[in-house]
Amino acid sequence: MSAPENKNRLDVWFLFSAVLACFVIQVTAIHAEDSRFGLEKRVPWTTSRVKGTPDPALPYETERAFPQLKFNQPLAIATAPGEKRFFVAERKGKIFSFHYEDQQRSEADLFLDLKLKEPGLNEIYGITFHPRFAENRYVYICYVLKPELPEGTRVSRFKVLDTDPPRCDPDSEEILIDWLSGGHNGGCLRFGPDGYLYISTGDGGPASPPDIHNAGQDVSNLLSCILRIDVDHAGKEKPYSIPADNPFVNQQNVRPEIWAFGFRNPWKMCFHPENGDLWVGDVGWELWELVYRVEKGGNYGWSIREGMQPVKPGLKPGPTPILPPTVAHSHREARSITGGYFYQSPRLKELNDTYIYGDYSTGKLWGLRYSDKRVNWHEELANSTLKVTAFAVDDTGEVYIVDIEGGGFHRLVPIKESEHNPEFPTLLSQTGLFQDTAKHEVAPGVIPYSINAPAWADYATAERFVALPDETTIDVVKKKIWNFPKDSVLVKTISIETERGNPASAYRLETQLMHFNGARWLGYSYRWNEDQTDATLVPASGDQIKLAIATGEPAEKTISYEWPIPSRAECAVCHTPYQNYLSILSFEEPQLNRSQKYGATVDHQLRSLAHIKVLPESVWTDSKGANANYLVDPYDTGEALNSRARSYLHTNCRHCHRSNGGGGATIELGATLDIDAMKVMGVKPTQGTFGIHDAQVIAPSDPYRSVLLYRMSKLGKGRMPYSGSSCVDTRGTRLVRDWIESLPGISGDSTFEVSRLRNRQGQLLSDAVQIEDQEFVSQKIQEVLGTTSGGLMILRSLDDTPISDQMRRLMIQLGTEHPSAQIRDLFERFLPEEQRVKRLGVKIDSAALVSIPGDSREGKKLFFEMAGLQCRNCHRVHQHGKELGPDLTQIGKKLSRQELLENIIEPSRKIDEKYFTCVVVLRSGKVISGLLLKKDETVVRLKDAKNEVQEIAPTEIESLTMQKKSIMPDQLLRDLTAEQAAHLLAYLESLK
Repeated sequence: MSAPENKNRLDVWFLFSAVLACFVIQVTAIHAEDSRFGLEKRVPWTTSRVKGTPDPALPYETERAFPQLKFNQPLAIATAPGEKRFFVAERKGKIFSFHYEDQQRSEADLFLDLKLKEPGLNEIYGITFHPRFAENRYVYICYVLKPELPEGTRVSRFKVLDTDPPRCDPDSEEILIDWLSGGHNGGCLRFGPDGYLYISTGDGGPASPPDIHNAGQDVSNLLSCILRIDVDHAGKEKPYSIPADNPFVNQQNVRPEIWAFGFRNPWKMCFHPENGDLWVGDVGWELWELVYRVEKGGNYGWSIREGMQPVKPGLKPGPTPILPPTVAHSHREARSITGGYFYQSPRLKELNDTYIYGDYSTGKLWGLRYSDKRVNWHEELANSTLKVTAFAVDDTGEVYIVDIEGGGFHRLVPIKESEHNPEFPTLLSQTGLFQDTAKHEVAPGVIPYSINAPAWADYATAERFVALPDETTIDVVKKKIWNFPKDSVLVKTISIETERGNPASAYRLETQLMHFNGARWLGYSYRWNEDQTDATLVPASGDQIKLAIATGEPAEKTISYEWPIPSRAECAVCHTPYQNYLSILSFEEPQLNRSQKYGATVDHQLRSLAHIKVLPESVWTDSKGANANYLVDPYDTGEALNSRARSYLHTNCRHCHRSNGGGGATIELGATLDIDAMKVMGVKPTQGTFGIHDAQVIAPSDPYRSVLLYRMSKLGKGRMPYSGSSCVDTRGTRLVRDWIESLPGISGDSTFEVSRLRNRQGQLLSDAVQIEDQEFVSQKIQEVLGTTSGGLMILRSLDDTPISDQMRRLMIQLGTEHPSAQIRDLFERFLPEEQRVKRLGVKIDSAALVSIPGDSREGKKLFFEMAGLQCRNCHRVHQHGKELGPDLTQIGKKLSRQELLENIIEPSRKIDEKYFTCVVVLRSGKVISGLLLKKDETVVRLKDAKNEVQEIAPTEIESLTMQKKSIMPDQLLRDLTAEQAAHLLAYLESLK
């Protein structure tokens, strides 16, 4: 056989062999697809010993009242004088009634279907009956048409027919008063003990941006108010008249109907059944939920402020001074407050005269008692799973809680079976989740999982596990909602490299557990010991771990770093009971749709989880379709830029920036949304522009006008992500910047300023290479740093552009020494840790601060000379200073160092009665507050916050109240360093 023939035959043989090999590989792959799984079967798991809660039990829980009745989104409840009935207004227009003495009532009677009468109706918000209902048969209803109608929110009067059961005559409607409809309409109706109708109104705007109409302080319209009108006597032009003693009658450019103003969305109000005090729950915006005991002519601050937080400080205030809230709840524990009623029933005698109110988002219920012009008792009563939209009260004084989601009535009962578990595991090794805690080996049945897009956590990494009770499966509803079985547990152990870049130096910080108790997810953290053998349960208030991290960078070889372990309340901020399928954040299809290593086997994670019945098979089959739902690793440059950036925002930002997520801005950053649905492109920011010219949340094609990028790039106040990180993610900022730059610009959008700066920066870098004149280069850099956008450009040069060490040092120096904090915050990360300003902030470690030795001489300088502290303006020491507050000459004799600190941090917590704030409302409507110096038949003398004495004739005074509130501001130490605060304490301690 010739050589060519041999070659041809060999070629044919090799071709055949290759085809055969491909066939064998394909068959093997198909076989693997059909039968080889990373996990062959579900290993039974002994349910974790993480049961109940380690925290002391609350005194009450809720039980269902009228268990056979269910309504469709009940929003307002009323009773009619002489009728032992509840009238229940459903959101979409129907009103029902039923006898409340019959707990086994199975059917309610239709009172009115207002939607039939008014097809344009969107919602019913309020209902109340005339005090003389038995005589006139009048009912008053507040309902809302579509948003943004000038007369879209109405209060109408109807006649009730004399039938049994009672029915409302829809044709008897008489519209009494109306105002602009919007997201915040208020709409609560109550008759006061004076016989007048009180009406709450909101600011007419959406959740965000705040107060789009600037209505809060504008008393020329009816928005953001409590109104008070006389419905028994018609006016000349209106079907009602104005009571002569309303606070703003005859004042120019003020609506005379207004009783009080400055509310955002006053949601439910009531009168104290004995003294007639008016109480209102006001839904907050970004940080606070508020409860007010409303005073005549009172200004409650919106939208100059939300509680004590400035919102629009430049807004022109209304005609009276701003009053503080009676109670303020942080968004760490409440998100949408609902005002309630005073409890008077003999059933729970210990709650007599307690104002009971709750929160729609968290389900928490509180009680307070108010007397002698102060709140003298305030406690959390129950932690329910209810979506509290209303309360009801019957003629015995029994208070009912109304749940919009379940559509039922509930009431408080002493807790029968406490969730408190005195044997709750205090060590991770006691939880039953690990078979070898020191080696971090989980118990059988605890299944590892991984995710596509881990969140940025200051260089920390995580290992994740899931465990379900044996023979249970996650139930998937509508391909979106994942309902976990009771006693499911999710586990995350967080580690950090103490030598950055060296995996062998990984140090376990904490293991976080999420336990599903059948109603909500509860979070706990265990802190690892230094030997890395076990971890200890962290207190409910959280903890901090001090670390020394070797970075390998010449400028700072080792940095000091504090890892914050969140409080249990902080866990609930992200892992909310609202929208259960989002509460667990990372255990979702877009994150799990990937491969996972199980021992020596690598397999598709969703397939394995479905095979062992953690997930239903449908999740795996759906994930293989053309519209597969998945995220990508944001740092994988092999993936598309858009997918990486959207995945980054999804995992780092979406838990707050989504519906009911708690973020102050109503943007949506989930990766599955269309880009327009994100509500960020070309949108003006609501939380400030940070000095950026023509700022937008995201300015497509222009990262330097994009507030989102700025807030990711900075340190200090306003940094994002808000929680979970305190270091800038330079790879993440580069990714988001490049993505924004790749987006097509919006037609007609102005980019002149940034284009000019960009050209200037390009010229600067060109000149810097060729010119050695440092003074010239310094001048050019300072010119670019004249704007925040320019600062972002210089930051890009430092991160991405090859420049000389000399140029780099110069840029950092000019950035960190810049007079504008908005610029300095961008460059602070380049400073060694010891050179950064360490301010105390709002979360002060009292024990650590007290232990710092201070210099009393330095403290004296701070007391008398520091402009931001202003102690001398209120306190006298040895004939120096002023006498608004207590004389401190011998304060060191009276209080210990710890007590001094406590009084500064919480000035109203322990306060002598003579330093209570006196609030005087004049008959003119003006409000004056200060310290009460004298009160007799001839004069009331006050000293105000400016240390000026005000003398008022008693005949001018409408009301005078004493509030247990110090004039001394809260968070006085926030902007001091720990050393400065220690000096101040040392000085005060020396005053003996």
